[in-house]
Amino acid sequence: MKCEHKPAQDPSFSRYAAETMLPLLLSLKQELTGVRTADDIEYVHRTRVATRRLRACLTIFSPSLPHEKIKNWRRTIRDITRSLGEARDLDVQIDFISTFISRHIRDECQEELFFYSDHELGHHPLFSTKQVEGKGNNDEPGSDPLLFCTRSFDINRPGLECLLQRLKARRQHIQPDLVKAADRLELTAVPESMISYLHELKIRAEIEGGTVNSQFSYEQAFVSIMTAISNLFWFEPWLNEPDNIHQHHEMRIAAKRLRYILEAFSGLYECGLKTEIKTFKSLQDVLGDMHDCDVWVEKIPAFILDEKKRAYRYFGNPDFFSIIEHGLSRLLENRKNRRVELFNELHVLWDKIREEGFWDQLMEKVSHPARFSFIEDGVQDNDRPVTIALISDIHANLPALEAVLADAKQKGATAVLNAGDSIGYGAFPDEVISYLRSSYVLSVIGNYDLAVLSKKWKTGRPRSHDKQAAMRFAFQNLSKENRTYLAGLSREFRLRVRGTNILVTHGSPDQIDEYLDRGTPESRLREIAEKARADIIITGHSHLPSIRQVDDVLFVNCGSVGRTEDGDPRACYALLTLDPLSVVHVRVSYDISRAITAMQNRHLPGSFTRMISEGRSHDDISGHGDPA
Repeated sequence: MKCEHKPAQDPSFSRYAAETMLPLLLSLKQELTGVRTADDIEYVHRTRVATRRLRACLTIFSPSLPHEKIKNWRRTIRDITRSLGEARDLDVQIDFISTFISRHIRDECQEELFFYSDHELGHHPLFSTKQVEGKGNNDEPGSDPLLFCTRSFDINRPGLECLLQRLKARRQHIQPDLVKAADRLELTAVPESMISYLHELKIRAEIEGGTVNSQFSYEQAFVSIMTAISNLFWFEPWLNEPDNIHQHHEMRIAAKRLRYILEAFSGLYECGLKTEIKTFKSLQDVLGDMHDCDVWVEKIPAFILDEKKRAYRYFGNPDFFSIIEHGLSRLLENRKNRRVELFNELHVLWDKIREEGFWDQLMEKVSHPARFSFIEDGVQDNDRPVTIALISDIHANLPALEAVLADAKQKGATAVLNAGDSIGYGAFPDEVISYLRSSYVLSVIGNYDLAVLSKKWKTGRPRSHDKQAAMRFAFQNLSKENRTYLAGLSREFRLRVRGTNILVTHGSPDQIDEYLDRGTPESRLREIAEKARADIIITGHSHLPSIRQVDDVLFVNCGSVGRTEDGDPRACYALLTLDPLSVVHVRVSYDISRAITAMQNRHLPGSFTRMISEGRSHDDISGHGDPA
């Protein structure tokens, strides 16, 4: 089977990327006008949302974007997001305090509440001239005391009004900075550069005949969505810790990113993923309200301390401070109580989402196109069993990979899942990664892949010179594009096919270099099965094929495509069939002499040629341990 590489920039995916990003850029330019005028707080909000969606798109659509420009584009868009951060926070806080006052504070006497600045105090009967002379000098906007005078008013209101005025003063003070940030963005010409490039990209894709719903587009959607889901579930244990505000905040960010990714790829799906986007919006809102409460709980005591110091500085006594303390204390207590309520609401919402089968339905939707990634033109027959090829540990052995994929295709496989360690030891690291990409193989990253990318041969002191040479060769013979692709792979991904939940990871779900094979204690497999939320767990790493079942969970170790270690030098992979379920390992002969000749021509250690020709581990060949 001859290696024929498809173009890196899939025309259909490029067209979809352009059509998704162009409206966001045009919206950003329009909203910046409103940011300058500050007529409506929603301008800042919509601008930040547009920049965040663009940043998500720059990541998920990177295969179609110019690598030399992405870094600058991302940095520029990120800078505008950050420059609007404080303004948006203040807008939200001002709106909340205004609403809180109107809903929770009642002025029974309906009397007017007056504010007095320091220069008016000498003329007011409540404060003497001596008190005024004790004031300090602070140029910060809104730093002067705000004094109140009325015969009868709610004791909570002055403190809240004081806080509201401070927030408004600060917001007014930073408005010129927002104008400068908008001007800086225009001077960079980044939005115009992006718009120009995307227009050209769209036209070029249309000329090349790209349609929106290409298999590559669905593959990218699947990988991005499943990675984001995995990141969100990482925070699930902290739902049992009500005081762990940092992890709850990070979970909010993960939910937001997942929602942006769903929105970006929604056009690929007939349903538009509307239900899923709405669900994540609800989850994000609850987590966002919790975060707002956490901010208030941290902010109010600091504000109380500042106002107390300010009162002493101006008057030399705490009398004035006692006027505003009540309302601030009430607000603090309110936010603490609301935080508890929201945490309980989060539990109810999370449990409801799970009980309604939301995750299974979402995975089924995004996994469906990925099931047919390996057949020509995506021809689908939903009445036939689904057959998926399971591969792992290719270790840069291109002849073995070509033979395995050809055999899997001949046997009816419609998709290929790769459990990692695609490079290292063999002579074809770049060719293997390109071939996996052009064949639409869905891959996770392995521990050896990570070691190569992190240049572990420089810092980790490998146990042998052979391993050091293998890592260095793999890194130096990977193109920059393929390094970026490999580094972007997740440590695991999940699919749901024909009602079956499938988890793919290199080692174990807990540890990337843990062996799961026929030697793993059943107690350990049971421990993994209990928390994995999967019906089938697919792994590699050990280079030893195995199939084991524990508590209705099937553990499948794929063996190794390019570097077997059980004495059989033929390439090994597994065929998984669903509906009905079956798993079988397959041995495939390949042109080993071609792999050996390439190793020799590229001056790789002789022990490597013995490993693949004899089907033995590096440990057996050289007497050194080999954790890869």
